[in-house]
Amino acid sequence: MKKRKIFLSIILITILLLSNIVLAQNSLPEASNNFYIYDESNIIDKEVENYIVKTNEVLYKKTGAQVVIATVENLNDLDIREYANLLFEKWGIGSKEYDNGVLILVSPKDRELWIEIGYGLEGVLPDGKVGRIRDEQIFPYFKEGNYSEGVLRGFNSILNAIEEEYNIDLEREEINESYYYDYNEEDQSSGEFGIFNTLTKILIIIGIIIFLFIDFRFFNGWLTYSILRGARFSGGFNDDNNNKGGGGSSGGGGAGGKW
Repeated sequence: MKKRKIFLSIILITILLLSNIVLAQNSLPEASNNFYIYDESNIIDKEVENYIVKTNEVLYKKTGAQVVIATVENLNDLDIREYANLLFEKWGIGSKEYDNGVLILVSPKDRELWIEIGYGLEGVLPDGKVGRIRDEQIFPYFKEGNYSEGVLRGFNSILNAIEEEYNIDLEREEINESYYYDYNEEDQSSGEFGIFNTLTKILIIIGIIIFLFIDFRFFNGWLTYSILRGARFSGGFNDDNNNKGGGGSSGGGGAGGKW
């Protein structure tokens, strides 16, 4: 009899917890039409919004990753970390295959921020690194009331890490040169590293030229065609999904706090 009561109590508690989660998710906002920016607090400049949306469209096409910005007026009596986790799951940020999404959640009235990281990017954006981005790139501007600049700098810093991980170039300077910032600390602190980086790029270009010469000279371009054909059918993500979540899950990692 006693075991039965304990069992029933566990079931009841589980049902209540699941009900609370469902109710909490239902009270959360729906994603915006462009998906990548939900600015309920109206703190982000339109030009910055356009830059973030267009950059995300390129990012998603190349990797399936998504970096979403959300500002809210009310946390619905939830802890901001819990709110971010639930919102992340509701919107399905990042690809379902790689769980490579990021959510930057801002509550200006509460002066709180949380950056939620998907499972697939936890190694790229560990809590300590996200905390440094928060302290060095976001909070200094938030404290001055310059939310748009703080969001922009945090967004760009996160993209730097993602670009490095996937070995891609999103060509953000072509989207909007005035909103593109290079925060690579190693490049800024070491001129030798920058020279090394340039030499590496030159060697890569020379290697590609040699490869193309050999391929078209001896194989009639068969190797190049095979590589391009494989990239066409196996790389990238569906353009139709640019402006909605890819079904990714949150890893529970990240950083935040009050400014």
